[in-house]
Amino acid sequence: MSAESLAALVALALEPLGLTERTLTARLKEAGVVEPASVLRQLVAAGQVQASRGAWVLTPSGHEALREAHAALARAHDPSPSSEGMEVCPSVPWLTQVQTHWVEAVSLNYAVDPALLARLLPAPLEPELFHGTAWVQVLMSSLRDMRPRGLLPLLGVCFYQVSYRAAVRYRNANGDWRRGGYFVRSETSDPVMRSVGNALKEFKFHEFGEAQMVMAREGNLLTLGVDPEPAFPGGKLVGVFDTEPRTQPPAGSVWKDLDALHEPLVECYDALGVADGFVYLLTIDREPWNARFATPVQLYCEYLQEGPLAPGARLDSVLHLKECAYRWRPLRRERYA
Repeated sequence: MSAESLAALVALALEPLGLTERTLTARLKEAGVVEPASVLRQLVAAGQVQASRGAWVLTPSGHEALREAHAALARAHDPSPSSEGMEVCPSVPWLTQVQTHWVEAVSLNYAVDPALLARLLPAPLEPELFHGTAWVQVLMSSLRDMRPRGLLPLLGVCFYQVSYRAAVRYRNANGDWRRGGYFVRSETSDPVMRSVGNALKEFKFHEFGEAQMVMAREGNLLTLGVDPEPAFPGGKLVGVFDTEPRTQPPAGSVWKDLDALHEPLVECYDALGVADGFVYLLTIDREPWNARFATPVQLYCEYLQEGPLAPGARLDSVLHLKECAYRWRPLRRERYA
């Protein structure tokens, strides 16, 4: 379908009672259509538009064509399209199709040794390399009103969460590469959310620990604290960050600007897990991060500085973002090569 035809269908769909030819022509010209009369003739010939009581209206065929065009646009802009052979997994819909809101979040972007990260990944996952190194993001966020879709925000749960997300990739059974994030470690401050996440065994990557957490702000300074319970050692995190927004990376960063960092580390919508010959994908549909660089004033991250990815882990940059809504899609899985 041409852009001009699509413009005409949209214009008519917005007016259930139809448009006169003069009004339709004017609107199409405003949209940049050079020959509205020719477009209208083509749509009439295709049976997608008809005259009714002095106005032009969509036919059932026209509505169907518009729905197909909308679906094609959605597929073209889907950040996580389904591969051939991918299937939706049996799950507990009211638990696994949730929505929430990030009130505030910080991403600590670490460059790490690919060989050390590879030891933590189940096959077929492997580190995805950028600028010759592997990457792990420590994402700490304050989540508001997490709840199954359809419930009122009042019934949601508010809590803190920290996830250590490695940038990874794998080759599926069709031979195609697919990228995503793999959580090498996660904690939450809410014991109920931890129990729910760990009970959903089909997710395979929700092995939440439990920790005391805090996020406190004073002006531009944001303080983070994570103190894991004794059963989950190695995840102490203390940081103070100047969140005055900056568009330029810090000295020593391998990224020249936010745009260069965006696709590799921010545009990552699939959380991956592996079991029984399948890779499981939990896709998050979310608003844009609109993140800015922040400046660490003090930082101690036990897992990266003393854990399995040390020595050699290097803090490259810190991102800060506020107010981002997101929701989960139904869980999917596919065979890997």
